[in-house]
Amino acid sequence: MKWKQYGLMLTLALLTGLVGGVVSSRFCVVDLALAGDKFEPQKVVAREFRLVDDNGKTIAILGGRPGKEPFLPIAPDLRFYGKDGELRILVGLMPGDNPVIVLSDADRDVIWKAP
Repeated sequence: MKWKQYGLMLTLALLTGLVGGVVSSRFCVVDLALAGDKFEPQKVVAREFRLVDDNGKTIAILGGRPGKEPFLPIAPDLRFYGKDGELRILVGLMPGDNPVIVLSDADRDVIWKAP
């Protein structure tokens, strides 16, 4: 064999090995899980967390900034919304770190508030 044939054979071997590796890594990769290995993030940072239903409608918010509700300025707070999208329960801190809890009915009337 001549040097050109050796070079061609080496190039083809490298290319087929590369293609085989890519294909096998795409379709034949198995995730290994070892007993006791858990992924536990150290922290999650966000301005707010929203819980939504199957239709994407917000049903609860945990936030660190005031919202558009009439009980402003409350931050941080936890808000629960009814099926109609209206605020039903608000738990938060008023300025001066004074806690507040507000329960509302379907007509947006406050039915219970502390303090």
